[in-house]
Amino acid sequence: MDWNAIGRATTLSLPDRLSVDLERLILEGELAPGEKLPAERELAEHFGVSRVSIREALRELENRGLIDRKPGRGTIVLKPGERAKLSDDVLGAVSELHPELHHIMELRAIVEPPIARITAVRATPRDVAQLRELVEAMEMDVTKERYAELDRAFHQAIAQYAHNPLLELINEQIATQIAPSRAGRYQTKARRQASSEAHRRIYEAIAAGDGELAESEARAHVLDISRQIARAAVETTE
Repeated sequence: MDWNAIGRATTLSLPDRLSVDLERLILEGELAPGEKLPAERELAEHFGVSRVSIREALRELENRGLIDRKPGRGTIVLKPGERAKLSDDVLGAVSELHPELHHIMELRAIVEPPIARITAVRATPRDVAQLRELVEAMEMDVTKERYAELDRAFHQAIAQYAHNPLLELINEQIATQIAPSRAGRYQTKARRQASSEAHRRIYEAIAAGDGELAESEARAHVLDISRQIARAAVETTE
Protein backbone atom coordinates (compact mmCIF):
# COMPACT_ATOMS: atom_id res chain seq x y z
CA MET A 1 0.00 0.00 0.00
CA ASP A 2 1.30 3.42 -1.02
CA TRP A 3 0.46 5.72 1.88
CA ASN A 4 2.02 8.81 0.31
CA ALA A 5 -1.18 9.94 -1.43
CA ILE A 6 -2.97 10.42 1.85
CA GLY A 7 -3.26 13.73 3.66
CA ARG A 8 -3.27 16.13 0.70
CA ALA A 9 -4.04 19.80 1.32
CA THR A 10 -7.76 20.56 1.53
CA THR A 11 -10.30 22.74 3.26
CA LEU A 12 -11.22 19.79 5.49
CA SER A 13 -9.62 19.37 8.88
CA LEU A 14 -6.62 17.06 9.01
CA PRO A 15 -8.49 14.19 10.72
CA ASP A 16 -11.32 14.46 8.20
CA ARG A 17 -8.84 14.55 5.33
CA LEU A 18 -7.12 11.42 6.59
CA SER A 19 -10.41 9.59 7.16
CA VAL A 20 -11.67 10.57 3.70
CA ASP A 21 -8.55 9.21 2.03
CA LEU A 22 -8.57 6.01 4.05
CA GLU A 23 -12.27 5.55 3.34
CA ARG A 24 -11.66 5.98 -0.38
CA LEU A 25 -9.03 3.24 -0.27
CA ILE A 26 -11.50 0.94 1.49
CA LEU A 27 -14.42 1.71 -0.82
CA GLU A 28 -12.26 1.17 -3.89
CA GLY A 29 -10.88 -2.09 -2.56
CA GLU A 30 -7.25 -0.99 -2.26
CA LEU A 31 -7.49 -1.71 1.45
CA ALA A 32 -9.07 -5.15 1.47
CA PRO A 33 -11.34 -6.56 4.18
CA GLY A 34 -9.22 -8.27 6.82
CA GLU A 35 -6.15 -6.13 6.08
CA LYS A 36 -4.41 -4.71 9.13
CA LEU A 37 -3.53 -1.01 9.26
CA PRO A 38 -0.20 0.19 10.65
CA ALA A 39 -0.15 1.19 14.30
CA GLU A 40 -1.19 4.74 15.24
CA ARG A 41 2.41 5.64 16.04
CA GLU A 42 3.62 4.47 12.62
CA LEU A 43 0.86 6.33 10.79
CA ALA A 44 1.55 9.51 12.77
CA GLU A 45 5.28 9.33 11.98
CA HIS A 46 4.66 8.61 8.31
CA PHE A 47 2.29 11.55 7.79
CA GLY A 48 4.09 13.89 10.17
CA VAL A 49 0.95 14.48 12.23
CA SER A 50 -0.01 13.92 15.84
CA ARG A 51 -1.35 10.63 17.10
CA VAL A 52 -4.44 12.58 18.16
CA SER A 53 -5.20 13.39 14.49
CA ILE A 54 -4.68 9.76 13.53
CA ARG A 55 -6.85 8.58 16.39
CA GLU A 56 -9.69 10.95 15.41
CA ALA A 57 -9.53 9.81 11.79
CA LEU A 58 -9.65 6.16 12.80
CA ARG A 59 -12.50 6.83 15.22
CA GLU A 60 -14.51 8.34 12.35
CA LEU A 61 -13.89 5.26 10.20
CA GLU A 62 -14.82 3.01 13.10
CA ASN A 63 -18.07 4.89 13.61
CA ARG A 64 -18.85 4.31 9.93
CA GLY A 65 -18.28 0.59 10.31
CA LEU A 66 -15.28 0.51 7.97
CA ILE A 67 -12.65 -0.63 10.48
CA ASP A 68 -12.59 -2.58 13.71
CA ARG A 69 -10.16 -1.56 16.44
CA LYS A 70 -9.31 -3.81 19.38
CA PRO A 71 -6.48 -3.44 21.91
CA GLY A 72 -3.73 -5.96 21.36
CA ARG A 73 -4.96 -6.91 17.90
CA GLY A 74 -4.75 -3.64 16.05
CA THR A 75 -7.00 -2.08 13.41
CA ILE A 76 -8.62 -4.35 10.83
CA VAL A 77 -10.39 -3.24 7.66
CA LEU A 78 -14.00 -4.37 7.43
CA LYS A 79 -16.11 -4.94 4.35
CA PRO A 80 -18.41 -1.89 3.96
CA GLY A 81 -21.77 -2.77 5.50
CA GLU A 82 -20.35 -5.70 7.46
CA ARG A 83 -21.51 -4.29 10.77
CA ALA A 84 -25.12 -3.82 9.76
CA LYS A 85 -27.13 -5.58 12.47
CA LEU A 86 -29.28 -8.11 10.64
CA SER A 87 -29.48 -11.82 11.36
CA ASP A 88 -27.34 -14.30 9.44
CA ASP A 89 -30.54 -16.01 8.23
CA VAL A 90 -31.77 -12.82 6.56
CA LEU A 91 -28.39 -12.10 4.98
CA GLY A 92 -28.15 -15.67 3.74
CA ALA A 93 -31.59 -15.55 2.19
CA VAL A 94 -30.80 -12.33 0.35
CA SER A 95 -27.44 -13.63 -0.87
CA GLU A 96 -29.05 -16.74 -2.35
CA LEU A 97 -31.35 -14.71 -4.59
CA HIS A 98 -30.33 -14.42 -8.23
CA PRO A 99 -32.90 -12.13 -9.84
CA GLU A 100 -32.79 -11.19 -13.49
CA LEU A 101 -31.06 -7.94 -14.37
CA HIS A 102 -34.32 -6.11 -15.10
CA HIS A 103 -35.52 -6.99 -11.61
CA ILE A 104 -32.40 -5.43 -10.16
CA MET A 105 -32.82 -2.28 -12.25
CA GLU A 106 -36.43 -2.03 -11.11
CA LEU A 107 -35.27 -2.28 -7.51
CA ARG A 108 -32.58 0.34 -8.10
CA ALA A 109 -35.20 2.73 -9.51
CA ILE A 110 -37.25 2.29 -6.35
CA VAL A 111 -34.41 2.43 -3.80
CA GLU A 112 -31.61 4.67 -5.06
CA PRO A 113 -33.43 7.96 -5.82
CA PRO A 114 -34.88 8.37 -2.30
CA ILE A 115 -31.49 7.48 -0.82
CA ALA A 116 -29.91 10.27 -2.88
CA ARG A 117 -32.53 12.67 -1.52
CA ILE A 118 -31.75 11.68 2.07
CA THR A 119 -28.01 11.91 1.48
CA ALA A 120 -28.34 15.44 0.10
CA VAL A 121 -29.75 16.47 3.48
CA ARG A 122 -27.46 14.43 5.72
CA ALA A 123 -24.09 14.45 3.94
CA THR A 124 -21.28 16.10 5.89
CA PRO A 125 -18.48 18.16 4.29
CA ARG A 126 -16.19 15.12 4.41
CA ASP A 127 -18.90 13.00 2.73
CA VAL A 128 -19.19 15.54 -0.07
CA ALA A 129 -15.41 15.63 -0.45
CA GLN A 130 -15.33 11.84 -0.80
CA LEU A 131 -18.04 11.87 -3.47
CA ARG A 132 -16.18 14.56 -5.38
CA GLU A 133 -13.00 12.49 -5.43
CA LEU A 134 -14.88 9.46 -6.74
CA VAL A 135 -16.56 11.50 -9.47
CA GLU A 136 -13.25 13.02 -10.54
CA ALA A 137 -11.60 9.59 -10.60
CA MET A 138 -14.36 8.25 -12.87
CA GLU A 139 -13.91 11.13 -15.27
CA MET A 140 -10.32 10.07 -15.93
CA ASP A 141 -9.35 7.61 -18.68
CA VAL A 142 -9.45 4.31 -16.78
CA THR A 143 -10.04 0.69 -17.73
CA LYS A 144 -13.57 -0.68 -17.61
CA GLU A 145 -12.59 -2.85 -14.66
CA ARG A 146 -11.32 0.15 -12.73
CA TYR A 147 -14.40 2.14 -13.71
CA ALA A 148 -16.62 -0.65 -12.40
CA GLU A 149 -14.85 -0.43 -9.02
CA LEU A 150 -15.31 3.34 -8.87
CA ASP A 151 -18.92 3.09 -10.02
CA ARG A 152 -19.75 0.67 -7.25
CA ALA A 153 -17.86 2.80 -4.71
CA PHE A 154 -19.79 5.93 -5.74
CA HIS A 155 -23.23 4.39 -5.29
CA GLN A 156 -22.12 2.65 -2.12
CA ALA A 157 -20.85 5.96 -0.73
CA ILE A 158 -24.17 7.69 -1.44
CA ALA A 159 -26.00 4.97 0.49
CA GLN A 160 -23.47 5.14 3.32
CA TYR A 161 -23.80 8.91 3.61
CA ALA A 162 -27.53 8.59 4.23
CA HIS A 163 -26.24 7.43 7.64
CA ASN A 164 -28.71 4.57 7.85
CA PRO A 165 -27.03 1.12 8.04
CA LEU A 166 -30.09 -0.66 6.63
CA LEU A 167 -30.11 1.46 3.49
CA GLU A 168 -26.40 0.78 3.17
CA LEU A 169 -27.00 -2.95 3.44
CA ILE A 170 -29.74 -2.91 0.80
CA ASN A 171 -27.46 -1.03 -1.56
CA GLU A 172 -24.63 -3.48 -0.94
CA GLN A 173 -26.88 -6.40 -1.90
CA ILE A 174 -27.95 -4.60 -5.08
CA ALA A 175 -24.31 -3.87 -5.93
CA THR A 176 -23.41 -7.55 -5.49
CA GLN A 177 -26.17 -8.66 -7.83
CA ILE A 178 -25.45 -6.09 -10.52
CA ALA A 179 -21.65 -6.41 -10.45
CA PRO A 180 -21.44 -8.54 -13.64
CA SER A 181 -23.18 -5.86 -15.71
CA ARG A 182 -20.77 -3.18 -14.52
CA ALA A 183 -17.68 -4.83 -15.99
CA GLY A 184 -19.30 -7.22 -18.47
CA ARG A 185 -20.62 -7.07 -22.00
CA TYR A 186 -22.98 -4.17 -21.26
CA GLN A 187 -20.07 -1.92 -20.31
CA THR A 188 -19.01 0.37 -23.16
CA LYS A 189 -17.01 3.58 -23.33
CA ALA A 190 -20.16 5.51 -24.28
CA ARG A 191 -21.99 4.11 -21.28
CA ARG A 192 -19.10 4.99 -18.97
CA GLN A 193 -19.08 8.57 -20.25
CA ALA A 194 -22.84 8.91 -19.84
CA SER A 195 -22.63 7.45 -16.34
CA SER A 196 -19.82 9.82 -15.37
CA GLU A 197 -21.89 12.81 -16.48
CA ALA A 198 -24.87 11.51 -14.53
CA HIS A 199 -22.73 10.87 -11.47
CA ARG A 200 -21.46 14.43 -11.54
CA ARG A 201 -25.01 15.78 -11.70
CA ILE A 202 -26.01 13.61 -8.75
CA TYR A 203 -22.92 14.69 -6.81
CA GLU A 204 -23.53 18.38 -7.51
CA ALA A 205 -27.12 18.11 -6.32
CA ILE A 206 -26.00 16.39 -3.11
CA ALA A 207 -23.21 18.94 -2.60
CA ALA A 208 -25.78 21.72 -2.98
CA GLY A 209 -28.04 20.05 -0.42
CA ASP A 210 -30.83 19.86 -3.02
CA GLY A 211 -32.65 16.64 -2.14
CA GLU A 212 -35.33 16.99 -4.79
CA LEU A 213 -32.79 17.46 -7.56
CA ALA A 214 -30.58 14.64 -6.24
CA GLU A 215 -33.54 12.25 -6.30
CA SER A 216 -34.51 13.36 -9.80
CA GLU A 217 -30.98 12.96 -11.15
CA ALA A 218 -30.57 9.55 -9.50
CA ARG A 219 -33.85 8.32 -11.00
CA ALA A 220 -32.91 9.61 -14.45
CA HIS A 221 -29.55 7.85 -14.15
CA VAL A 222 -31.07 4.46 -13.30
CA LEU A 223 -33.65 4.74 -16.08
CA ASP A 224 -30.97 5.68 -18.59
CA ILE A 225 -28.87 2.67 -17.57
CA SER A 226 -31.94 0.45 -18.03
CA ARG A 227 -32.46 1.79 -21.53
CA GLN A 228 -28.81 1.25 -22.42
CA ILE A 229 -28.86 -2.32 -21.13
CA ALA A 230 -32.07 -3.07 -23.01
CA ARG A 231 -30.57 -1.64 -26.20
CA ALA A 232 -27.37 -3.66 -25.76
CA ALA A 233 -29.36 -6.84 -25.12
CA VAL A 234 -31.31 -6.36 -28.35
CA GLU A 235 -28.14 -5.72 -30.35
CA THR A 236 -26.51 -8.94 -29.10
CA THR A 237 -29.48 -10.99 -30.30
CA GLU A 238 -29.57 -9.48 -33.78
